[in-house]
Amino acid sequence: CSTWGGGHFSTFDKYQYDFIGTCNYIFATVCDEASPDFNIQFRRGLDKKIARIIIELGPSVVIVEKGSISVRSVGVIKLPYTSNGIQIAPYGRNIRLVAKLMEMELVVMWNNDDYLMVLTEKKYMGKTCGMCGNYDGYELNEFVSEGKLLDTYKFAALQKMDDPSEICLSEEISVSAIPHKKYAMICSQLLNLVSPTCSVPKDGFVIRCQLDMQDCTEPGQNNCTCSTLSEYSRQCAMSHQMVLNWRTENFCSVGKCSANQIYEECGSPCIKTCSNPEYSCSSHCTYGCFCPEGTVLDDISKNRTCVHIKDCPCTLNGKIYTPGETMKAACRTCKCTMGQWNCKDLPCPGRCSLEGGSFVTTFDSRSYRFHGVCTYVLMKSSSLPHNGTLMAVYEKSGYSHSETSLSAVIYLSTKDKIVISQNELLTDDDELKRLPYRSGDITIFRQSSMYIQMYTTFGLELVVQTSPVFQAYVKVGSQFKGRTLGLCGNYNGDTTDDFMTSMDITEGTASLFVDSWRAGNCHPALERDTDPCALSQLNKISAETHCSILTKKGTVFEKCHAVVNPIPFYKRCVYQACNYEETFPYICSALGSYARTCSSMGLILENWRNSMDNCTITCTGNQTFSYNTQACDRTCLSLSNRALECHPTDIPVEGCHCPKGMYLNHKNECVRKSHCPCYLEDRKYILPDQSTITSGITCYCVNGKLSCTGKPQNPAESCKAPKKYISCSDSLENKYGAACAPTCQMLAAGIECIPTKCESGCVCADGLYENLDGACVPAEECPCEYGGLAYGKGEHIQTECEICTCTKGKWKCVQKSKCSSTCNLYGEGHITTFDGQRFVFDGSCEYILAMDGCSVNRPVSSFKIVTENVICGKSGVTCSRSISIYLGNLTFILRDETFTVSGENPGVRYKVKKNALHLMFDIMIPGKYNMTLIWNKHMNFFIKISRETQETICGLCGNYNGNMKDDFETRSKYVASNELEFVNSWKENPLCGDVYFVVDPCSKNPYRKAWAEKTCSIINSQVFSACHNKVNRMPYYDACVRDSCGCDIGGDCECMCDAIAVYAMACLDKGICIDWRTPEFCPVYCEYYNSHQNPGSGDAYSYGYNNNNCTWHYRPCNCPNQSYKYVNIEGCYNCSHNEYFDHEKERCMPCVTTVQPKVMRSSTTSTLSSVPSISSSAVTVSTETTNPTI
Repeated sequence: CSTWGGGHFSTFDKYQYDFIGTCNYIFATVCDEASPDFNIQFRRGLDKKIARIIIELGPSVVIVEKGSISVRSVGVIKLPYTSNGIQIAPYGRNIRLVAKLMEMELVVMWNNDDYLMVLTEKKYMGKTCGMCGNYDGYELNEFVSEGKLLDTYKFAALQKMDDPSEICLSEEISVSAIPHKKYAMICSQLLNLVSPTCSVPKDGFVIRCQLDMQDCTEPGQNNCTCSTLSEYSRQCAMSHQMVLNWRTENFCSVGKCSANQIYEECGSPCIKTCSNPEYSCSSHCTYGCFCPEGTVLDDISKNRTCVHIKDCPCTLNGKIYTPGETMKAACRTCKCTMGQWNCKDLPCPGRCSLEGGSFVTTFDSRSYRFHGVCTYVLMKSSSLPHNGTLMAVYEKSGYSHSETSLSAVIYLSTKDKIVISQNELLTDDDELKRLPYRSGDITIFRQSSMYIQMYTTFGLELVVQTSPVFQAYVKVGSQFKGRTLGLCGNYNGDTTDDFMTSMDITEGTASLFVDSWRAGNCHPALERDTDPCALSQLNKISAETHCSILTKKGTVFEKCHAVVNPIPFYKRCVYQACNYEETFPYICSALGSYARTCSSMGLILENWRNSMDNCTITCTGNQTFSYNTQACDRTCLSLSNRALECHPTDIPVEGCHCPKGMYLNHKNECVRKSHCPCYLEDRKYILPDQSTITSGITCYCVNGKLSCTGKPQNPAESCKAPKKYISCSDSLENKYGAACAPTCQMLAAGIECIPTKCESGCVCADGLYENLDGACVPAEECPCEYGGLAYGKGEHIQTECEICTCTKGKWKCVQKSKCSSTCNLYGEGHITTFDGQRFVFDGSCEYILAMDGCSVNRPVSSFKIVTENVICGKSGVTCSRSISIYLGNLTFILRDETFTVSGENPGVRYKVKKNALHLMFDIMIPGKYNMTLIWNKHMNFFIKISRETQETICGLCGNYNGNMKDDFETRSKYVASNELEFVNSWKENPLCGDVYFVVDPCSKNPYRKAWAEKTCSIINSQVFSACHNKVNRMPYYDACVRDSCGCDIGGDCECMCDAIAVYAMACLDKGICIDWRTPEFCPVYCEYYNSHQNPGSGDAYSYGYNNNNCTWHYRPCNCPNQSYKYVNIEGCYNCSHNEYFDHEKERCMPCVTTVQPKVMRSSTTSTLSSVPSISSSAVTVSTETTNPTI
């Protein structure tokens, strides 16, 4: 519906009429509703131009007046503007407002002169009121009210919405003012000038044109018809008809274009820019200024000129780089090419960190948390000499089971045993050594009062932070690539297989992975299934208050936000503060971890400790504190032995050290060189200017060095014989007892036991090993573990891609098919990338989920998947409303629980499988990809993809290279520091506003949190216990609580059930089928389809075969405990319990039984009689535990 010129109207039903009035009129609204979805009002001035527009959209009110746009409670805004599901932006020469919510979409467009248009959905047919009519499909009954046909004046009077104190004028264009026919021919010619072949009926526009000419100051002037010709042009463009460039400099001109843009009457509003040169959309063309063919708009330099794509600049952290300019980032160098960064990876060391008591980050950047009390293999590698192994000792540090922390790091080889603890260095003779210390290829020294470094000549470097919390940082050279095992992962660049156990299989949870690398007969690590902050509201508030300094603007940490994302560090800080009784040491260590990461990126956060009173450090002995400590050559001991010089690390460290020219002595005091003692063996020293006899010669201590005279004895005569390495078994019975009992798990790990204390217990005889049942067996009969279950010798399991056989306690796996990877979009903006990176965002726009053709030379993509996210909660959370799948000229649109298909692509094969709960699309692009796309007809969408080429993939689903470290790769090919910068770069529509923060709906709706936690607790309950060892449940529980808090505008239970269903599907992908729905909790009514048909479409759920005996039933999976060749999902099925529907043969086929395991790990909380082969089949678990009720 539109109005233009001096009072022309065209209703929703295309009825045209004319009316002039200066009152405030309802243009369009929803009738008979107290709070209509929309209410659009307008007022004309005495000059007949539109003076004011009011657009009410629920709580949002937009007012357009005197060329400015204001939003209630916000004030005057600048364009483009995006907020609360409303986007306002230029659209050619017009301004367009688009409102998109889960249940409503509306478009309003105006030109700040005489034009106003509203476009609404068909669901409002027969429900509208106002000057735009009733939208019932009939154009002749627009003025009917209570059965009477009104004239235009009376009809318009009913639409008034003025203040009673206002006085306004209105007049009707009388019937006698029918236009003179002498203008009919010229008007028809002018309309043909606009579009000679347009199918939009011209008759009404010829009449409006004649009225314009007749009402002109100089009747008959062509320029007086410009508004009507413009409206005809717009109507033709909206109908996708050809429109010509009919305007000239002297006829209906709209002004000159800026810079080097050109005017087009029918140009694409989908403006291609340097930031998004491939942007395309389905919007109709419009008139305005556009870039010439072959150029794009330079939106980076902000000068709004049109340039060839090769001349596009690049941007990074707010700085603009010219084409061809290079920049260096961590481990890569990048060149600006066609608006994108063309980056090359540089040789880069691997880094593994143990921080905050229980957090580990692997060499491949996978972060996890565990709570165990044992000695674990941190890293073992064939690249370490003398069978070297690095181990980590974790001990209890409080009362609760989760208060565990790192207490020591051990380096063990056949040549050395070195233990570094809080303030001690012990060697293999259990003797405390003074720092710095050297043994062969290993040098250990104190970098500062807080850091100890172990440097080796064989590529291993260990830095230990001794206070306030004991933490460790491991660095290895590139020669270790793909040759490490242990808690630090396998360093192969693939994050997804970092949980490779000592039994050569990848586990799904951290605790099972960690347990496989125990170096002692210890209890299994425990999972913390509750948030420690939930135990005390006061602790939670205190933790969030103190840790929020990491994320706040205006703090010392803010200058690093563009380089290092503070959110993971904030979350870790809050967890640590709530989990440990000694709160402030862990808060300070979390802040220090962020500062250290910033330092590794070249940004030292000076004085950050001053922002937190409890984090300041007082130096003693004349030492000074520095955020970039250089302790090398600053100890008296280093003067005595130059071989003990320290080696600076590539990451600055904090702490106390001696000023330049001063040296740390044996009393931890800074003294001048002349006051340094000289150090001898066996921790002895002599004071300055004193003498000693060493090897038969006399030596004096001068400037920290021994100055000797005389002839030394032969060193061999005083050398002691090499110390024999004493393993634990040498004195096992008396010293360590059962702490080092040989177990099958330790045999698989291939390491020696490193006891921390003696324990009593039974020990297997020589040559035998304790299995999971506590029985003693020979090595060849040791079982294998996977998912908390034990498998005997020769037993098999199947994963999605491999068949694995248990042999001597280790898995031997053979690939059976190409592995696929899954990207999940679910709930209120949750995404898990192909490589396993998780994040959440609240953007309201269209975003590219995944596409190919992402390399710098910009090849044509063979597929693109776009999600349209809109606001779905009062707190501002957003959800996916529709999914668009582009396969060349073939397009699928998924929306409103159904889908449409348009276009063709002979090079793509696809099959659509319908289910009451899901739609599944099997898509094959020969020679490139096999994809399965699963949509739950609501907010959840899953992309399963396997590829046959190394074609680059990009979008919100990441780059699918196996490493989550670089998943935040932006459209311009650099890796963003945070998810919001990454998400903003993948907007499909550049006019959408950027996302600046992530909403916490439980904070905005605290009254919903208790209900959300109670209902979502089913994920942590016995119902899903069989899956807990296969899929980490906590991210899914957290997502469920967030979505349940945020879904507050209807569909509360649907949001909650959708979130739980995502975890159930993740379990099913691992072969665990959970029967979790009940008639009271997230029910599914499949029996409906036994007696009903989908309205208007016959049997919408028929699978193409006719069997009158089939009945529909809900099933949590197909073929429980048996093999199934398709992607397994829950749904309504009509084959028998032991059958599945074969989509190729179009009939029910019997399921195939698979091998079952026999032994259940004793620590598992529930018992299963059988467990399936993984992914290709599923075991159904049904629990009698009472479900939460709603």
